[in-house]
Amino acid sequence: MKFVILLSLMCIGIGYAQQQSEVKCFMDAIPVGECGSRIIGYTYSSVRTRCVNYETIGCEVIGNFFTDRKVCEAKCKPPISFRNNPFSYYVERAYDQARDTLSRILTLPR
Repeated sequence: MKFVILLSLMCIGIGYAQQQSEVKCFMDAIPVGECGSRIIGYTYSSVRTRCVNYETIGCEVIGNFFTDRKVCEAKCKPPISFRNNPFSYYVERAYDQARDTLSRILTLPR
C-alpha cells in the first residue's frame, strides 16, 4: 500500500514538473569542485511548486540552482501553486524516498 501511495506521489510530482518550460528546473543542484566556498542560493522544488533555499560548499553549482529567488520563480514556477500547503515538506520527503527506492531497484546488479 505504501508503495502505491509513493508511486502516486511520484507521478503527481512528475506531472507538475512537466509544466515547466526550463529543462534546468527538472535537474538536481550539483556542487562542483572542492574550493571550500560557501554557496547560497535557491533551487526549485517541483513537489512544493516553489523555490526553496539551497546552501552548499564548492566552487560552483550546476543544474537547478539560482542566485536570485525571483529569477528562479520566473523560470520554474508553474501557473498554479500550492505554496501554502502545510504538508509540502512531508510530500517532498516521501517523493524523494520513492525516487531513491526506485533508483536502487532499477540499478540492482545482475
